[in-house]
Amino acid sequence: MRKIKNGLILAAGDSTRFWPLKDKNFFNFLDESLILYQIKNLSFYCENIFVVVNQNNIIPIKKLLENSNLKKNCQLIIQENLSLGQGGAIISASKYIKGEALIINANDYLDFSILRKIIEIKKDNSNFVFLFGKKINYYFPGGYFRFDNNRIVEVIEKPAKDNLPSNYLKLFLDYFSNLSFLVDELKKNKEITDDSYEKALSSILKSVKSYFIEYNGYWHSLKYPWHVLLMMRIFLEKIKNSFIDKTAQISDKAILIPPIIIKENVRIGDYVKVVGPCYLGENTIVGDYSLVRESQINSDCLIGSYSEIARSYIGNKVFLHRNYIGDSVIDDQVMMGAQAVVANLRFNGEGVTSQINGVKVDSNLGKLGTIIGKNSKIGVNTTIFPGVKIGKNVWIVPGETVSLDIKDNIFYKKNKKRKNYYENR
Repeated sequence: MRKIKNGLILAAGDSTRFWPLKDKNFFNFLDESLILYQIKNLSFYCENIFVVVNQNNIIPIKKLLENSNLKKNCQLIIQENLSLGQGGAIISASKYIKGEALIINANDYLDFSILRKIIEIKKDNSNFVFLFGKKINYYFPGGYFRFDNNRIVEVIEKPAKDNLPSNYLKLFLDYFSNLSFLVDELKKNKEITDDSYEKALSSILKSVKSYFIEYNGYWHSLKYPWHVLLMMRIFLEKIKNSFIDKTAQISDKAILIPPIIIKENVRIGDYVKVVGPCYLGENTIVGDYSLVRESQINSDCLIGSYSEIARSYIGNKVFLHRNYIGDSVIDDQVMMGAQAVVANLRFNGEGVTSQINGVKVDSNLGKLGTIIGKNSKIGVNTTIFPGVKIGKNVWIVPGETVSLDIKDNIFYKKNKKRKNYYENR
């Protein structure tokens, strides 16, 4: 099987819509960061891999590559001006890429075997493009195809929910027989907007042969912080056979329902119930009478006695005690006092919304708890409303009811907020 000459991964986004979580590229799912997962899988189908990064993430991505066997055919390219968006990223990469190219978004999960459909087609000397779309029955803020007699004639970025040109969402999986004709079109557009790439693509479709491929496999994108839960679910469903490291200490009174991955030095106490698919990272302790189901708990965590974690992503060095955590994302080094709980369901049964840059966004989830940023501390008996996000390095005093987002570095008491002077300690 031949390989596509060039694979281009766009990983320079600033992740502002992902607040209060860290850079999307570094989220670990089943022991592997998302960016490494993308590079590894794309390398099966592409000879050379180019990753467009920014000044902030180039060093950690470089370190990840150095600790893997993927460095040889992978080159990092810095996008200096992030305001130029995806179009600017592609122009930056065009200095290094000649000929055919496949472009993907670093934060989209999909089944790369669909690329065989491109590889199996005999290349000729004409210019053509392959575009992939997925039929969806919910609204996702992305690009949508407009068709005319089964032919793609336009890509419309973020149309209104009630004015979709079709129910086919454009996946960021684009193949160009020659990247130069896309770059030439991008350079014509002097005005930089959110949809500059889509406009250039729509213009190309008027003169270049295009092929539409419907994608029916798993797909998801990390656009908003709650999307971690949907991505986590995809990876957990990959666990087909349980693995329990020989160093793990598991009470004979515990109940384990597979499939479950239990890593080195995990300790599971009496009358604990773990319902798979689940992942428990190394050195994590699950105290007596706790319930963990359909969740990923990373390394060095303490899940104190009588806690319940359901369908949630728990980062590294998280400390819980008699808590309920449902449908939530908890970043590294978060501490929750006893009886602090997360509400994940609205009384009226409607979908949970959350604020993104001051705008209320529908999560398209019936259940959604909280998103808590790194190094935050939640006092005992605190209640957090559905869809509420808590920033990095936030301290919430005991007994609070949190119904609105809290920014980074805040000391929160009885709705009076002040700067948290204990930040970075």
